[in-house]
Amino acid sequence: MKLGIILLLGILFSAGIQAQESDRWIGDKEYAEKQLELALENKPDRTKMNIKLITKEENAIKYAELILFERYGKEQIEFEKPYQVYLIDDYWVIFGTLPKNYRGGVFKLVFDSWNGKVLRLSHGK
Repeated sequence: MKLGIILLLGILFSAGIQAQESDRWIGDKEYAEKQLELALENKPDRTKMNIKLITKEENAIKYAELILFERYGKEQIEFEKPYQVYLIDDYWVIFGTLPKNYRGGVFKLVFDSWNGKVLRLSHGK
């Protein structure tokens, strides 16, 4: 009896999951390829955008960290805190700092506040 109840609950549970999944439209790789094609066809022109994508310093830092952590490692980038962050002519310029008398390089990242396009990404040695 217990086994029958467990099996019945399992069937109902899996049917519920399938019903939830079928309530959503899911694109496939072909759809993704079409979206990429459209995006490349309409090359972004920041002068035609209505709003800036990244306007606040804290969001610029979050965006920068997404890129920097992936590229150079979270531990390395966090060692370079506090960051120097400047918004100059609608471009974010962000670079790391090192302790006094410490030898080595820091990351340098420049990206467009209108569209997030990275213009410079490097790390000194």
